[in-house]
Amino acid sequence: MQAGESIPMEIKAVILDFGGTLADGGLDWDPYHETIRSYLSSHGYFIQMNVMKKALREALAELNRYRAKGKEMTFEDVYAIFLSNLEVRYDREMLNYLHDNFRKHYRTQYFSCVEDVLTELSSKYKVALLSNTMSDQPKILLREAGFDKYFEAIYCSRDLGVRKPNPKIFDIVLKELGVNPVNTVHVGDSVEADMYGARDSGITGIWIKTPDQPVWNGHAIASICDLPALLKLLDRSP
Repeated sequence: MQAGESIPMEIKAVILDFGGTLADGGLDWDPYHETIRSYLSSHGYFIQMNVMKKALREALAELNRYRAKGKEMTFEDVYAIFLSNLEVRYDREMLNYLHDNFRKHYRTQYFSCVEDVLTELSSKYKVALLSNTMSDQPKILLREAGFDKYFEAIYCSRDLGVRKPNPKIFDIVLKELGVNPVNTVHVGDSVEADMYGARDSGITGIWIKTPDQPVWNGHAIASICDLPALLKLLDRSP
């Protein structure tokens, strides 16, 4: 079930990643691009698809440069760069439309055991969500599914200006929950963002095994469905 030795600890809080941990999803790029192009055309900007894609790639490249510093941008910030690259005069309404369009085209499906796992975790521990994303999509999806009730705190990196593995973002969550890192586990699918970030913050990491990731010699499980069983092995709480 896990890699690494099972060293008992007193667990008081569980921090969960969203994408790849609680749910799987992705963007259907071709229809997404078409809706953006059509929307811009309706505002008098007739832009060739290859030009539009290039402008978006450049905006996302700027996002990645920013993220390499451990920081985060909002969707609106990124798409303001995109529109500026196209010399489109934009306003808040246009940015809101583009964000809403992104939400509609990003398909997400929860793993089948998620509600059972959240129910069990929230009955024993303080539970928080910590997602690296420029969108507020995780918050909206949790609310729509009625899963937000299981969390004491829900954070998207866009709201904090920093992202995993930056220890600052973990410090914010720990302070919100009122717990120490030694009493906290963080569960996620990214070794670099989730496991290294947790480790550098003094938090015990539990990796959701995912292909094409760096080596992780700590705790690991096949899916979120296996988390309660592992916590029972690790937890020495009264």
